[in-house]
Amino acid sequence: MKRPSIGLIAVVAAVGLLAAACASSSSMQSKSPEQTVSERQELMKKHGAAWKGVQDSAKANDLQGIASNADIMANNSRQIVALFPAGSMTEKSKAKPEIWQKFGEFEAAAKKMETESVRLRDTARTGNATATNEIVKDFGRTTCGTCHTPFRQPPPRQS
Repeated sequence: MKRPSIGLIAVVAAVGLLAAACASSSSMQSKSPEQTVSERQELMKKHGAAWKGVQDSAKANDLQGIASNADIMANNSRQIVALFPAGSMTEKSKAKPEIWQKFGEFEAAAKKMETESVRLRDTARTGNATATNEIVKDFGRTTCGTCHTPFRQPPPRQS
């Protein structure tokens, strides 16, 4: 064999080994559906706590509290879509199959949550209590509801 051929073979072999190593590393980092569901449920609990913080702060006329909790919600919203990869359903999940059937709509609902959370945060930071409370008043229905209604199983009714 000529030297250039040996060099080419060495380069091709190195690229192949590198690709195999990357694929192996990637598969080791992937999460099971149970891990994914647990992670997203934890994020949603934090999100729900932040929304409760907004509501409590609104009742107390605490604009700084509203802004702080809305900021948490905005940051959480940026993570939502990544926590719903295809195949991440378990018995413990409250997600409806419609998430993956209408993924574009789901992404839009998560983006709306982010956009509206930022708007709420920024309005609260201006110190305008009237404008802030107007946003809070409809936030759950027009923002949270755009995702929960079509994409989340309702909680069991309590008697």
